[in-house]
Amino acid sequence: MKYMKKSFSGMVPYHSELITDGIILNANESPILPPSKVLDEIKDKITKIEFNRYPDMDEVELDKAIARRYNVKPENVTVGVGSDELLDVVFRAVLEPNDIVIGFTPSFSMYKVFAELVGAKYIPVFGDENNIFNVDDMIKTIKEYNPKLVLVCTPNNPTGQYFSEAEVRKIIESTDALIALDLAYIDFASKDYCTISLEYDNVITFKTFSKAMALPSIRVGYAISKKDNIDMIDAIKAPYSVTTISQIIAKTAIENFDLYKGQIKMIVNEREKLYKELKDLGFNVYKSEANFIYVLFDDKYNEALLKNKIYIRKFKSGVYRITVGTQYENEKLLEVLKNER
Repeated sequence: MKYMKKSFSGMVPYHSELITDGIILNANESPILPPSKVLDEIKDKITKIEFNRYPDMDEVELDKAIARRYNVKPENVTVGVGSDELLDVVFRAVLEPNDIVIGFTPSFSMYKVFAELVGAKYIPVFGDENNIFNVDDMIKTIKEYNPKLVLVCTPNNPTGQYFSEAEVRKIIESTDALIALDLAYIDFASKDYCTISLEYDNVITFKTFSKAMALPSIRVGYAISKKDNIDMIDAIKAPYSVTTISQIIAKTAIENFDLYKGQIKMIVNEREKLYKELKDLGFNVYKSEANFIYVLFDDKYNEALLKNKIYIRKFKSGVYRITVGTQYENEKLLEVLKNER
């Protein structure tokens, strides 16, 4: 990377190994395909695409479909290449060099990268000795540093902690800073409050088709906020970034969201069973409202899983995140762990 500027010299590529064989529980993906009705509709619509034309740059029909789902106006919605692109755009649109960004830590690793790319200073808010975050600690840090941007991921990736709507409102109302509310995993939680962003001038909520909607392959995310904030994102976002195919697939999925409810319920039920089993095995397990579980155990357990072609996410020695799989996949994982005890 000899051409990289010096301020970025310590950065390394974000990487997740492509695995095609075995039990894949490392990337917070859905363990099952979208509902068959959704897939059938997608197959029919794709045959009618004019592949020689650019995509709709304004994603008009997809914005309308998302707006109908949440009973908001299309002007309050915009779409990007995953919620990652939209978050990156917000960082670039809002922050000057040396501006302050505050976020709970550990959380989504790209937040810090996005801050570094614009020369902003990322101030972490750590949890207690068990990595449990406290909203009052966040508010105290906000008062101390006067940030321009505050990040809240709920349920938090990778720990799974869920902040209630009341807790989030408490953070929002403590500051004039822009709040980036990352709700990628909220469909697995107690309550989705993504339209809270329309009640405040300083909130943008971010959601994705990659998790509960089981469509990470199409790379589509969306933001909901007041029109001024949506216009700001659209002013910076790259043109034609969301492909025609991705727009069609995402629109079909969100129009059939009710068909996903059974799948989501299955994952939540499996999450609770997996949590209890891991806890009964004596592991230090974190309560989660996402589609994954954060767990601390000796690296020998991961080595045993790898030997059995079961893949989970390792953050560092002794620290792991397990995506909730199907009943079969979870039972296989538990079987290996039990045999290693």
